[in-house]
This record gives sequence, structure tokens and C-alpha cells, in this order.
Amino acid sequence: MQGTAKALVLQKANKLKLQHATYDASGPRDVMVKTIASTITPGLDRLLLTNKPVSSRVLNYPLLPGSEAIGQVLSVGPEVSDLHPGDFVYAFKADRWTGVEPYYGCHAEVIPTARENLLPLGRAPIHRDLLTGLLAYAISGIDKTGVHADSRVLVLGLGSVGLMVVEYLHRLGVKAIDAVETFAVRGQLSHAEHIALDIGDFTEEFNGKYDLVVETTGRILLLEKAARLMQQQAKILLMGSYEVMAYDYRLLQHKEPVIICSSITTIEQMERAVRELEAGTIDSEKFFTNIFPVAEYERAYRTALDSKESIKTVLVWL
Repeated sequence: MQGTAKALVLQKANKLKLQHATYDASGPRDVMVKTIASTITPGLDRLLLTNKPVSSRVLNYPLLPGSEAIGQVLSVGPEVSDLHPGDFVYAFKADRWTGVEPYYGCHAEVIPTARENLLPLGRAPIHRDLLTGLLAYAISGIDKTGVHADSRVLVLGLGSVGLMVVEYLHRLGVKAIDAVETFAVRGQLSHAEHIALDIGDFTEEFNGKYDLVVETTGRILLLEKAARLMQQQAKILLMGSYEVMAYDYRLLQHKEPVIICSSITTIEQMERAVRELEAGTIDSEKFFTNIFPVAEYERAYRTALDSKESIKTVLVWL
């Protein structure tokens, strides 16, 4: 199937427009999905808007952002046997756009994509399904750390990623979770025990306490300030979006930390996230702070990127 659809296109740095974009989803394993809702991912979208690379991938404008959505199948290619028109799905990539480069590409009224980029829901979607990718990202990161119930964890930042990390650690039975968060309202939403507005607020009694530090803010220099709080050979899990990985090694080397990068989420981890959300083990309601019709996308982006209360901002395409 070929055609055009309304989409949010980043024409150049700091210029996001709702316009028509063309697609070609005529392959044998291609699927067309009618979008119900998508979400803004602040860390990723802020770097895309300011023309700062978030990976080794070169940015070529115009770009079509959007890394998660829920929708309903419109049509499927002849080699797709497990999805049918009318089925509901979670989408994490729309890669059949032409004329614009999809940076995941789900911010559009339809999602032209390959079957491999969809998770069947098996029922009508509900808003918590939009947390599938976020929870899977948290699962992916924590899986790499070997965390256990007796771990002592410090989470830097309680935006959407940090808050979900705390939720998942709590789900695993980890009790000793502290955090650093500038906005007090976000701290009130979390299961963290001790929450500092600034990392310097942690007193000497916290020195050498943590065997895992999870960095979610994208501000790599926070690790220098967190060094005194780490145990010897503590693990550092990097889960932010980083433009440059530059820190003073001399301020960390005496603790000999293990630095873990986490950026890849597998289908198996997404399926685990679906099961966790279905079981209600994650308090999903706290994440949804703002919902906007797509016609108000400019306001939605301002809210998602600038509001201290904002955690998860949803765009409705119906």
C-alpha cells in the first residue's frame, strides 16, 4: 500500500510541523496501522530537536520522530499470517516512510511498518500499553546489572526513565532505593526512600553506600559528584541520552566502578513488559501526566520538554 498521511515532521532543527508525508508499505511482510495514540520521549526528542546526535547514526532532515504508539491494523501483506485487519497492536518503529527519514517514525496518523516492529495486544488497547517500551527499557537495563533484593541503588533523575527504573526495582523487591531529582513533585511519585534535590545534599553517612548507580538524566558529569557515594567496584548503569561521554576519569578511578551502557531492548523484554503491565505489578497511572490532541502538538512538546510536572505526554490521533 502506498499513500500519504499526516505526520509530525522535524523539517530542520527546532522546526517541527504537522504535514503530509509519503509511505510505501507494499512489501509482503508490511503492515498498515491506524494510530490511536503516541507518546513524546523527552530525552530523545530534545536532542533530535536541537540537532544533537543520540547515536552514531547521522541525522538527515527531514526526520519523523516517535518511538512508541498504539493502534489498529488496517491491512497486512500476504506473508503476514498472525495479524489481521482490526487487531490492536503496540508499535515501536514505522520504517516504511519515503521522502522523510524515520527516527522510529510513529508520530503520524498511520504507521507503515514491517511486521517485526509490532507487538500484538490481543484486545482493545488501554493507556498503560503506551508504557511498554519504557518498561522494557528499564527491564533491559536492570537485567544487565545483576541487581538483587539486598542491593543499594541510587537513581539519578526521576523523569520517565528514572521513575520507571524505581518502579521496576521496587517490583523486584529492592527496598534500598534513593534518588536525586531537582523537581520535588516527581520524587513524591516514586518509591525512592531518600530523595535529594541536589546530589550534594547527601550527607557523609551516605558515602560508600551504593553498589549500583543508575544515571538517567543524560548529564554524565553527575557521576563525578556521585563517586563518593559509591561502594568499591560499584556498577554504574547509563540510561540517559548522551551527546558527549566526557568525564574526569581521575575522579572515579579510585572506586574502580564497572560502567554499563544500556541502549538495546529486545522483543523478549518487550513481551515481559507487556506481561508486567497486564499483571498490574507496575503502578502505571502516575506516569500519565498530560494528554493532548495532535492538533495541539506544539503545546504538547513544550509541556513534555519544559514542565517539571510532566512525566509522560500523550498525543491522541483519533
